[in-house]
Amino acid sequence: MHNPLAKTPFLFLLLPLVAGILLEYYLKLSFLSLIFFTTGVIGIIASYYIPYKYRFRFRWLFGVAASFLLASVGVVTTQKSEDKFSFIFADKPHIYKGVVIDIPQPKPHSIAYKVCLPDYQKQIVCYVQNDTADNILKPGDEFLFESVIVPFKNQGNPNEFDYVEYMHNQGYAGTAYISKGALMKTGAVSSSLEIQAQLFRFKIINFYKSLGFTENQYTILSALTLGYQDALSDDLKQSFRATGTAHVLSVSGLHVGIIYALISFLMGFIRKTSHLYRIKPVVIIIVLWCYAFITGLPPSVIRASLMLTVFCLAELFGRKGFSLNGLYISAFFMLLVCPLWLFDVSFQLSFISMLAILYLLPKVVNLYNFENRYLRNIWQTFALSVVAQLGTSPLCLYYFGTFPTYFFVSNMLIVPLVTCITYSTFSIVVAKGVSYLLPDATTYLLYLPIKIMQLLVDVLTEMIHFFENLPFALISDMRISGLNLLILIAIILCLIVAFQKRKTVFLITAVFLFLVILVIRLGNNISDLPDKLVIYNRYDATEIRWEIEGRRYELRKCDGLPPDGVYKIGDTKMLILGEDITEKQFSDQSFDVDILLLRTKNVRSLDKLNNLFSPKQIILDGSMPHWLRKRLVNESQKLKIRCYDVGEKGAFTLNL
Repeated sequence: MHNPLAKTPFLFLLLPLVAGILLEYYLKLSFLSLIFFTTGVIGIIASYYIPYKYRFRFRWLFGVAASFLLASVGVVTTQKSEDKFSFIFADKPHIYKGVVIDIPQPKPHSIAYKVCLPDYQKQIVCYVQNDTADNILKPGDEFLFESVIVPFKNQGNPNEFDYVEYMHNQGYAGTAYISKGALMKTGAVSSSLEIQAQLFRFKIINFYKSLGFTENQYTILSALTLGYQDALSDDLKQSFRATGTAHVLSVSGLHVGIIYALISFLMGFIRKTSHLYRIKPVVIIIVLWCYAFITGLPPSVIRASLMLTVFCLAELFGRKGFSLNGLYISAFFMLLVCPLWLFDVSFQLSFISMLAILYLLPKVVNLYNFENRYLRNIWQTFALSVVAQLGTSPLCLYYFGTFPTYFFVSNMLIVPLVTCITYSTFSIVVAKGVSYLLPDATTYLLYLPIKIMQLLVDVLTEMIHFFENLPFALISDMRISGLNLLILIAIILCLIVAFQKRKTVFLITAVFLFLVILVIRLGNNISDLPDKLVIYNRYDATEIRWEIEGRRYELRKCDGLPPDGVYKIGDTKMLILGEDITEKQFSDQSFDVDILLLRTKNVRSLDKLNNLFSPKQIILDGSMPHWLRKRLVNESQKLKIRCYDVGEKGAFTLNL
């Protein structure tokens, strides 16, 4: 019988490893590791003692035993990773020693540092109160600080991004706020490979700043070439998401592929028949890992570099390497080192997109054979965009609930432009290198490369805004459940098999599963019919949404536009008390409200407000200072007044 795993043996190794990771991550079945390990060892030993004439019949025994062994490895490595990233810190101020492991991220009122605590072998995020530029720490700097380390916390809003799980999967155990004077540099500097990579990346970012780019040009260039997105504005990030091109902002397989193509082109003069041909894959491997180093060794670049390394090694030894098996090899070793990467969104998206490209792209491209070279290139680019989006769409709907309508056109134009920007970066580097030999000509050498770069980045920005402003550019509010995700993946697989095998039964199954999704969505809409009011937990704004008879309404205080006053929402009367309205204004009045929402710093007495308005519920908005909300909650408990702290408990929801 034909073995479906014969051409991809590493898939046979990858699947049980993933199964073990999932078992431990979701079910916490660490005790199974010993059972799996024992079963695997016994099975492998038993396979060697099977009489020769029965070995073919029981050839499956070794494979099954190896699967149990790999599943035990998945369970153990996941357990150790979760223990490493678990929260263990005291609930009172303590002096810690930390080492900065990433580039500082400026915030409105603080600077965020990703920090390793060598005494605890854990990583945390520190927010340091803004200080002078001279005191900003660099990657590798060691320092002492006094603070309370607390667990990460979600804002508690409906359908929000799970920040706690995200930071856990990224390897961070907690967060701390450090006030001025509570931090002191020790003078020591770490020299690990990861730190040196971040320092090199930091120097390149500062080099970009020195070239005279505008803020917009600098931030886009840093994101496109180094994956540094912290300086990008939220509006610009949203523009890339709306056009389906957000993937170009994270250095990944696309960027590594561009580097690979460039080096292959530059070394194209070496023919396969030449005895120097073996040098080519070696040089490509070295350049790829140098690029991974200067981008800070992010998982996405490591993954892509590992895949292309496998391909180059296969080419070096005369084997076919750029295949599905190469993808499985890179995924296997990466999950072996860090099993929690399996739950990283970028890992999932890049793996699925590469899987779709390697498996589907050749089949789609071969649908039409164009004689004209330019038409053929356009068709291949179009097919690549469609195939990659098809593979990642289920995950995008599950995580983000969005679908970019014009992705197939925007990617055809923007990806080549990103390629040009990447190549232009090399021209700037070369010009800068020559300037060391000719220091007097530095301005002239850099002038043309910088102008070309500025033009390309400006064109890219205009193109992004053009596609973003097209009608129905982004379909939103389409977030699906885990069950819908599995059904959608099953539909895609059925359609692929139906197309490939020409069997109607798979097409009928796909249609049936699609109807199942429609029924589930309809049932969810019916179940959501009860009218409800939601006061969201926002640090910088007051946001209120309600739904009445299927119609949605939104009230948002932002940029100095206060929605203060009384609002009638269905049968519920809500009073919003903001900065420009204090209890003094109501001293001669008295009327009842159902909800009193406070977002003011001028509140002195909950008792007086309660007597004035007799609210059924007092809500403290998340935009109020923490110290004030804490004081008011304590006061409400003494007065036995119903009070809900949105900043502490998350969004407030009321069925109308």
